[in-house]
Amino acid sequence: MVVGLSLPFGVGDIIRLTGTNDERRDSLVGMTGTVVGVRPGDRRVMAIVSFDQAPVSTVLVYGVDEAEVVERYRHGVS
Repeated sequence: MVVGLSLPFGVGDIIRLTGTNDERRDSLVGMTGTVVGVRPGDRRVMAIVSFDQAPVSTVLVYGVDEAEVVERYRHGVS
């Protein structure tokens, strides 16, 4: 694990994609999905997310994608 790097999401958390600099993911902005994987120590990968409206899981990347936690451990986040 990279010292000083904390994972913003855990497996099972529900997140919303709030922005992206990757035009291939523009259609997912505003949608929610479930975190299905994380890669501790990877400086680029934020989380691997399964969006309900997307046929495959999407890899979110630091510095490219922005997301917010909607539910953590099945509890709403305010």
